[in-house]
Amino acid sequence: MLAFSLGLAGFMLVVGVPVFAVLLLATVIACTFVYNIDLMIVITQMVSMLNIYILLALPMFMLAGFLMIESRAASYLVDFFEALLGHFPGGLALSMVVTCGFFGALSGSTLAAIVAIGGIMLPRMKAAGYSDGFAAGLLAVSSLLAMIIPPSNFFILYCAATETPVGRVFAAGIVPGIILMFALVIASVILPQGRVTVGRFDREKLKRATIKVLPVLGMPIVILGTIFSGVLTAVEAGAMAALYIVIIDRIFYRQLKWPSFWSAAKLSITNTAMIYLLLAGVGAMVTVFMYTGLPTTIANLAKEAGSTASFIVLFLIAAALLGAFLDAAPTLYILAIMLFTTAMALGIDPIHFGVFLTLASAMGMATPPMSVGLYASASVAKISPHEAIPYALYFVMVAFMVYFLIAFFPGLSLWAVNLIYG
Repeated sequence: MLAFSLGLAGFMLVVGVPVFAVLLLATVIACTFVYNIDLMIVITQMVSMLNIYILLALPMFMLAGFLMIESRAASYLVDFFEALLGHFPGGLALSMVVTCGFFGALSGSTLAAIVAIGGIMLPRMKAAGYSDGFAAGLLAVSSLLAMIIPPSNFFILYCAATETPVGRVFAAGIVPGIILMFALVIASVILPQGRVTVGRFDREKLKRATIKVLPVLGMPIVILGTIFSGVLTAVEAGAMAALYIVIIDRIFYRQLKWPSFWSAAKLSITNTAMIYLLLAGVGAMVTVFMYTGLPTTIANLAKEAGSTASFIVLFLIAAALLGAFLDAAPTLYILAIMLFTTAMALGIDPIHFGVFLTLASAMGMATPPMSVGLYASASVAKISPHEAIPYALYFVMVAFMVYFLIAFFPGLSLWAVNLIYG
């Protein structure tokens, strides 16, 4: 019967049933027909999974990201980096990667980065001569920078699952995020399709773009500065980020009207609800995992492996398998809950673990068959996902190399933490 419930879950995923429904139905079948677990225990676990204060930061940062789109702040950001970097060989590809990284430091939302940056950059790249598949594949993987560069919604999920201090995890993502950004820049210009040159350096264009974007460039200081200094919690900083966008729009841009504000609010509510439903589904499934002793079994296998290196490799394999069928959010939450204790027993720093766990989970967003980020990027580019898959897989391999670098050298994650917090 357990094999039947797992097979049914796999079939539902293939035919497009929402992941939350798949997780919940598979849990109900396993609890009712296999393990005889009281469903009230499952419901209690689902509620407790959502009753975590730090999760309130998710809708705040999402709202900030969508307000950036509605206020045209995101377009000013794109114009600035294009004016600064566009004249180099492969300049538009370089600009898109860096803009995605910076947008991640403003909103922490991967899908918001795809919509905001991709909606502006992809038509420009197509007009300049880049292939649609290359541009969409690069966007799908570059958007993952929003999961690593703080403030990251996925760092918030990790901290909610493990009770790790969110400020320290945010700080730990700075250097790995920069490394991944530079790795993608280098990888993009290695390919002949990525070395398209557009125009020459225009000092006046850069000056105009800088004046427009200056208010936006102050936003990371407001968000991260208040968190790292302890002035605001992550939840309060998220609310401050949304308020900051509204204030600079009223003073400088005057693009936000009530309809656009409500559009941003509805999008943030919809995306938050989607994540909360996924977390509730994970909470239900974790009940079965705990009952069957699966975390203990995994812990014993990790201990038998005998080394941290073996655990890191096995962990990446587990993340890749889960990421092939689940969204990044449930993948991260499941792995955090099941493997956190094992990682601590092996002597892995909890802050470092959060960084390479998030990076491993992130890669599933650009890897078939689920590929939420890849499908979203292809949709923005108005092409079939199959055109972008070869390029996306190329950039995912670059992200894999960065994963191993970060995982095996914890100092890369912890350097900024020690610098900021001592």
